[in-house]
Amino acid sequence: MSVFKDRVPLPPSGAQRTHMVCHFCIVGCGYHVYKWPENQEGGRAPDQNALGLDFRTQLPPLAVTLTPAMHNVVEDGDGERHNILVVPDKACVVNQGLSSTRGGKMASYMYTPTGLTKERLLYPRLYTGDQWLDTTWDEALALYAGVTKRILDSEGPNGLAFNCFDHGGAGGGFENTWGTGKLMFSALQTELVRIHNRPAYNSECHATRDMGIGELNNAYEDAEVADCIMSIGANQYETQTNYFLAHWLPNLQGTTSGKKKAWFPDEAVEASRIVCVDPRRTPTITILESVVGKDRVLHLDLNPGTDIALFNGLFTYVVDQGWIDEDFIALHTSGFDAAVAANRVSLEETSRITGVSVDKLELAAEWAYQPKADGKLKRTMHGYEKGIIWGNDN
Repeated sequence: MSVFKDRVPLPPSGAQRTHMVCHFCIVGCGYHVYKWPENQEGGRAPDQNALGLDFRTQLPPLAVTLTPAMHNVVEDGDGERHNILVVPDKACVVNQGLSSTRGGKMASYMYTPTGLTKERLLYPRLYTGDQWLDTTWDEALALYAGVTKRILDSEGPNGLAFNCFDHGGAGGGFENTWGTGKLMFSALQTELVRIHNRPAYNSECHATRDMGIGELNNAYEDAEVADCIMSIGANQYETQTNYFLAHWLPNLQGTTSGKKKAWFPDEAVEASRIVCVDPRRTPTITILESVVGKDRVLHLDLNPGTDIALFNGLFTYVVDQGWIDEDFIALHTSGFDAAVAANRVSLEETSRITGVSVDKLELAAEWAYQPKADGKLKRTMHGYEKGIIWGNDN
């Protein structure tokens, strides 16, 4: 067992350091992993620890984040034991030194025979007869590669089919299983892949890819320069904490106005606002009202399952107001007028269905879609999650 019972040990100045990306959500926060022999510890002076910080005096706020869950003692294959410390990377543009609840515990999930991961498999397993048996990596890979090659030689890539877990995707990246995506799509080049809750590797948002809208497709800078953020069925503070804190809040608090001016010098820079579409009052909304101000946060607390009515009502109102780019629509869409006619819903009817007042619906439309003072349309980022993904056959 480790000798460090009363503190998080500091890595010595000679500790091995590698880069790591958090493997939980799609934000992609950067971390540093420090590794050094068990029962060693760095000193508190900046030249005595790998963090290069002076722990002899009080550090500035958020100079580093260290918790017991960021430290563990792991055992190598040769039986040697080492300390590991997984610390958020302040130089990473994604999280900027912030640590999420799950990412900040990654060290505790690493295998150790005496910890919470002691039940983890140590060897690959082969199903033979009616049971799973441990085998060697050489045998497992030879069997897998041998069967795969025979199928490729006789039937080609589409003789292979995969049924797999996925969460995130992003062009075969596979959020939690990046190597699996590269194996299937790049190396073996099969098209027969289904993921956890559908018959193919397709969108949960029916027809969005056909419209050219891929999931998880926005850059973080979109949130930094948006004039309005429309958050639909999502609780960003609790589910994508670092994305929210490092990229949403700075814009809503006005600290990214310089980037807006640099990127869009011919546009008027207005205070950014956010519209939260959610039946619940989430912690995200409470925090936004506290640190941004209630005058720039709008909560559309619609009745569950009425998302489509809400969007059709806003769509109808915005078109009737003329807050649309007619040239863009003519160039990039077909059947627009028919879509307007088929989905027309008045704000009064929308209010009756959704439970959201007409005044709040009008305000949401103005914040998100009314042209700015210079006549240019607003840049509104739409972030949507389960309310629209799983709640409707859209």
